[in-house]
Amino acid sequence: MLPPLLIPALVVVSFSQDERFERELSAVPRFETVVAQREHALALAARVRSARPADLPIARRACAFAWIAVRRNFPQERAAVADAAFRAAEQLRWVDEDLAALREFEVVRAMATDTTLRARAVLESAHLERRRRNVDRALDLYLGLCADASAPPRRRDEAALWVGKSYALLGRFADAERWLRRAAERACHALDRVRAFDEWCALFVSIDDLEAAAGVLATCRASLAPVVAEETKLGESVRDALEGMRSIELLERAVARRRVQREDPRTAKLPFR
Repeated sequence: MLPPLLIPALVVVSFSQDERFERELSAVPRFETVVAQREHALALAARVRSARPADLPIARRACAFAWIAVRRNFPQERAAVADAAFRAAEQLRWVDEDLAALREFEVVRAMATDTTLRARAVLESAHLERRRRNVDRALDLYLGLCADASAPPRRRDEAALWVGKSYALLGRFADAERWLRRAAERACHALDRVRAFDEWCALFVSIDDLEAAAGVLATCRASLAPVVAEETKLGESVRDALEGMRSIELLERAVARRRVQREDPRTAKLPFR
């Protein structure tokens, strides 16, 4: 593995192989201090927030390369490099520069000493790989974050949920069920548990095991009953989350479809609306 401080230079070299990227990088003014370089990038970020929809792609690209310039010009500023790379990646995603965004997230993972930022970079890399249909690669990243004891617990819980969802995308339903169960039972925050129960129930609906799906909903309500009973903001949030579970409607529609099919087998292959 390359020493962390070599990673930013490596990324600049890879960008330099693309004349278009190098041209955009060279157009960014160079400042004497990292503070001034960051202020320039922050000013461009403010323009992104105020830009008209038609101007957003250009504004985002300019902002992304302003952040890349922070770490290119001040590679010794480790915290600034990690923060700038993350911000650059966020903008690059919006302009469909997925590979460039992934490289920036790799810089964050190599340079960040902030465990929260590093975990966010892993998650965002995994999400991006999944959206690019590299589900196996995304799964490896999610699993790696689950095993990272230094990562914040809620980030590990989020990764566990996505491990389950990724297994489902790969058609490995037994593994998906195992991980979604784990997320539902072990997540440290009640709202994360609701989300996991929701995905767990939806998984059973998707494979037409409606009895198991109903059982998951019952378990969800029973296990979260003490929190629901609280007259607190958390209790209110959990009550709202339970009422808004998408799996409830999915299950109701599936039960109704099954009932119709039993009454008239000719409808078995018709879409249910």
